[in-house]
Order: sequence, then C-alpha cells, then structure tokens
Amino acid sequence: MGKNPNKRKKLISRLIILFVLFFVVFASIGLFVYFSFFNTSGQTQPQIENQLTTETENAKNQLKDTNFLKAVLPDSTDDQITYSDYNDFAFNHNFEFDNNAGADTQSRYTGRRINIAVVGLDSRLGTKSNHADANHILSILIDSGKIEIISVPRDTPADAGFDDSTGQNKLTVVRAVKGREFYLKELTKIAHIDKIHYYIEVGFSQVIGILEFLGYKDAKSILQLLRSRKGLGGDDYQRCYNQAQFIRQTILRHYSLINNGISGNLILRAGLALVNTNLNINIVQQIIDKLNLAGFPHSPNDITIKIRPPFPIKYKIYDFTNQDVVNSLIKKIEHFNQIHNEKDTIKINVFAQLESVVSSAERDTLKRPKAVISKLLTYYEQKAWLQIEDENRRELIRRRIENCLVSAYTKLSQPSKASEVKNSMALEREFFKIKKK
Repeated sequence: MGKNPNKRKKLISRLIILFVLFFVVFASIGLFVYFSFFNTSGQTQPQIENQLTTETENAKNQLKDTNFLKAVLPDSTDDQITYSDYNDFAFNHNFEFDNNAGADTQSRYTGRRINIAVVGLDSRLGTKSNHADANHILSILIDSGKIEIISVPRDTPADAGFDDSTGQNKLTVVRAVKGREFYLKELTKIAHIDKIHYYIEVGFSQVIGILEFLGYKDAKSILQLLRSRKGLGGDDYQRCYNQAQFIRQTILRHYSLINNGISGNLILRAGLALVNTNLNINIVQQIIDKLNLAGFPHSPNDITIKIRPPFPIKYKIYDFTNQDVVNSLIKKIEHFNQIHNEKDTIKINVFAQLESVVSSAERDTLKRPKAVISKLLTYYEQKAWLQIEDENRRELIRRRIENCLVSAYTKLSQPSKASEVKNSMALEREFFKIKKK
C-alpha cells in the first residue's frame, strides 16, 4: 500500500463515500419514523390520517359527482394554445389587438378602489356544482373615474385541495369545492389586489335574461359565443378576454340607462334581484354617483382590461356591438362545434324538464311543503325559467313555481320568505317590461 499512494487515496475516498451514504440512509429512516408517528403537536400517524380524510372528504366526493365532472373535465386547458384562421370568418374584418391586457406590468394607480368580483357559475340546470366558468373583477377607481377589468382564466392554478395528479387544482374547481369565501381569497391573490369588497354571481339563466334585456335576440347563441374556448382560438386566455371585452363594451354602451331617473333605479333594483350578490341599491347608487362626479366615461379608454396571471399574447378585439360581427362569430363557432362534434350544453329542452319538476312539486303542495321547497329551490335560485325561449311558456312556469313556493313558505309559517319570492318575481316582470319599451 505504501508503494502505491494512488490506491490508498482511492480506498480512503471510497470509505468516506460509504460513511456519507450510511449517514444519509440512517438519517432518512430516523426522519421517516419521526414524521410517521408524530407531528409537532404530538399527533400519531393514524390521527393525522383521520384528520386529512375528514378535511378532504367533500373534495373527493366532488370527483364522484358526474355533473361536476362533466362540467369541469372536458374544458381543461390544452398544453398548447391554438389560434384561429382569420380567413375562416364569413366577413372581412381587420382585427385590432390589445397588446397591453396580458403585459406583466404593475398598476401605478394609488387612489381608492372598489373591487367587485363578477363570477359566472357553470352550474347545470337543477344542480349545485357551481364551478366558476368566468372570473372577473370590476376594479372601480373612484378618484379618477375609471374602471379596470381584471380577468382570470378559469383553469389558472389554485389550491382546490386535491392531489396534484388529479389535475383539478385550478380556480374554477376552488369555487365548487371550497366555496365562495375561499374562492374570493384565491381570486384576490391571483389578481394582485388587496381585497374584494363585493361579489356578483350569475348562472346560465341569469346571463340569458340579462342578454335579452340588452337587446340580443338569440341570447343562448351569445352565451355560447362568450363561453367558446376553441372556436375562436386563443383557448382559455382569449375566451377570458372576450368576456372582459363584452363587459367593457356593454358598460360603455348602456351606462346611460342606469342614470335615467326612475327607470334607471328600477333597472338597478331588478338587476340586483336577478343575480346573487352582497350589493344593495344604496351601495350601487353611491358608486354610480362617484363615477358620475368624476365625469365617467370621458372616453372608451376609461375602461381597460388586464389578464392575470400575465400572458403576453395578442388578444383579438371583437366588436360585440356590431351584429354582423356577432353573427359571423356565432356561425364560426357552430361550424367548429359541428366539425369537432362538440355538444351544445345550453340549447336543451328546458321547458320539458321544468314542467316535470313543477308538476311533481304541485302534487306536494297540500301536505308536504318541505318537499316542495326541496324540489324547486335550486331552480328558483337559478332563475331556470329564463332559459325557456317562448315568453308564454316562460311565464307559465315562473307563475307555477312562484305559487308553489309562496304556498309552501306560508304553510311553514315563513311569511318573510313568501314575500321575498313575490317581490323578486314582481321586480323581474317589471325588468322585462322596460326591455319591451
């Protein structure tokens, strides 16, 4: 050995390596034993497992809900972004692009903000899966009289409490599994704002009603247009931007309606009754007064759009106020859906489904008021009748649901809830009377 110093050095090196390996192995075993049986609070492993099982039980049950899975899984964002062929449109249109919406820039505005989350819930008729299909924040800059629309794609990564292998840790699932309060906190973080002060939630039916009020004759097709992820290219990001741009253009086009004295006040009251929100007429009127005082809107530039997290693609700007553009976009989406065998989840026979449910509830009105409420409450909260296109059939179902619920709440000695149903229905009817004028 003395004659070969190189061999001796190699032997010493190998012994050192073996010593290090043994140390790592034994240390790992020690840590495993410790964390397998104890945590910092002294809980044993079985206790920890029981606690984790309890905390995630609801989330796991959601995976067994077929309505939930149908709503979420087919719409997951692809690994690559697809872009539409501009020549595929039925009209010649020179597109404008928004190069700023996805830019990674921090807002320099330091004044007061009122942040209102506007959330589209993709709940199927009669179900309560309620995952968030549209996620937008109206950030009202009170001092400057401007509005920022901060929009977040539905599949943005967020903590929904699932194992990472499920692919379900995304914002849309957070709303369905963990509820509104936790969802709003996650949305706040992603949007990089300090707080969300108010929320407005709408489902398919409410959106259809609002679109009809705004003058769109084929409201269901407009809703499909705003929900399309692949038909117009850009996937979840362009879809998210389309929704934000639609909101922007709608505010600019119809803002004067809510400043029109008595009819404007009625529109606000009926609109609040139509959606699920923690806003009230006094708060909304104060916000409008502040915007008016600042001269809103001076120009279309008073409403800007930001996509968060930033994703710097060129967002196509569609003019949703132009009926020719809207019609061509609808045709493109219908063509895309036909080629790719995409099913239409909105244009279903709602009247037949509601007729069956209401008839069943009517048979329970005499002796089983709780059963009446159980059968109809979700449909009532969704304003499901608004998905019926024929106005006479719509009113027939609306009236029958109203009568059933008022009767049931009266029998259960809950007059305030009976009055709430009556008042809500009355406001809704007045809302659509204004539309006809």
